[in-house]
Amino acid sequence: MFLDSKQFAAMESSLDALSIQQKMILHNIANVETPGYKTKSVSFEDALQGASDKYDFKAKIVTEDNTSLRTDGNNVDTDTESMKLYQNYVQQLYLYQKMSAQFSNLQYVLGQSAK
Repeated sequence: MFLDSKQFAAMESSLDALSIQQKMILHNIANVETPGYKTKSVSFEDALQGASDKYDFKAKIVTEDNTSLRTDGNNVDTDTESMKLYQNYVQQLYLYQKMSAQFSNLQYVLGQSAK
């Protein structure tokens, strides 16, 4: 089915969550030199499972209290955060491509029916 509303809403919610995740990763990287700063992330799966629709979506921010090897207590690892940022980018790209394909299919069908 073209533009299945539930599937499209799920993709929209996923993009919202990924946007929040991207901001959180960039926030972590920006605080790499802040003493005592703890890495934060978005609980992506829990947020989507609890959302019945796009407007019900609530992101859960989680502070990672894992042990820091640094003497200042900061646990941000720029390599890990960079990898998370890349993974986030790939996931966003995939969703944008899926949404674009759905619109292309719809455009094709509408073009064929106009003939």
